[in-house]
Amino acid sequence: MTPSQTTRPRVHAVRREKAVQAVTRDGELSATNHPRRLRVARLAAGYGAIACALPYLGLKLVWLGGGTLGIADRALMRDASMLALNALTAGMDLVGMGIVLAFTHQWGLRIPAWLLLPPMWAASGLLAKFIVWVPIAAITALASGSLPRVAGGPVQPWVYAVVYVGFAGLGIGLMLAFLLYARVRWADVLQPTTVAFQASATLDVQVPLANTAALLAIALGVLHLGWAFGATVGLSEEATRHRTILGSLINAIDAAMMLAAAAGVLMIVHGRARRAPFLVPLAMTWVGAGSLFAWGLWPLINVLGKTALLRGAQRMGLVDLVHLLCVLVGLTIGLLTLFVLAERRSYGRVCLDTDEQEGRESRYRPGGTAREGGV
Repeated sequence: MTPSQTTRPRVHAVRREKAVQAVTRDGELSATNHPRRLRVARLAAGYGAIACALPYLGLKLVWLGGGTLGIADRALMRDASMLALNALTAGMDLVGMGIVLAFTHQWGLRIPAWLLLPPMWAASGLLAKFIVWVPIAAITALASGSLPRVAGGPVQPWVYAVVYVGFAGLGIGLMLAFLLYARVRWADVLQPTTVAFQASATLDVQVPLANTAALLAIALGVLHLGWAFGATVGLSEEATRHRTILGSLINAIDAAMMLAAAAGVLMIVHGRARRAPFLVPLAMTWVGAGSLFAWGLWPLINVLGKTALLRGAQRMGLVDLVHLLCVLVGLTIGLLTLFVLAERRSYGRVCLDTDEQEGRESRYRPGGTAREGGV
């Protein structure tokens, strides 16, 4: 038995330890591997996001308290449905601030993942659109010398500017804080070199679901892209008359999110991203599916709740169907992504436990081979 043969198990164990050295058994980062600059970055991102969320929350509290700051249509804002929507959106803002704090501080690592991931997923989808749209709208406003106006909107133009800029800042801070948090809690899942595309027990279910969801997402994306370039399929005469460049831009952004979700889920499930960092298709799927779900659900809430925002507007059956499909497709892709992440982490843990068990057995097994570490 040569010295090189006896050291192989040790080398293998050292490599395995380095691959997971940032993650403890419960998913937390050990104190020795938690650099100060990472803590500072998490604090800056988290509290920056909270600062961006405060103006929106302040406006909602003023309106719920009977104030009229920034209101253009007082009768509409006093409607019971609008009060309910304001309460709902204020609650959403508070939830967003709560999960930001969880991503920022060490105690957030102890919160169950199922309490954090669903609202973060929906928030990513809601806010990603503003991250893209707001800078383009700002450039357009600077070029034209005036703020974009919303015909018949319930609030004054400056409110849209303040709120949408806040949404963009909240989205950037929230996603950055989440990424830093995930690097601490789920570093093993995000490792680019981790085995990610092993055949799983649910692969036969994942593949047809992913294919169907991706085809529907592509179809929805093509439809929104058509609307962005002037198509009128399914739109009412009123909606066609009030189309704007910024409205077409929103359609284009929606199309990009849908196509990204389709491409991302196919890359993940079919293993087409073996040479690419896993974070790339994961981000495409996470944000794209979240956008499909969230921006499909919000119009449906207004339709089913018969809120004041839609009163007097012509109903568009195809558009309502599109929103319903967006919810279903986004939810399907989101669940598929969750299955892949869970199996990816389980596979990594099984490999680690197996290596540790083999190491213990080979260390004490009499008569083992040189490769097993026996004597």
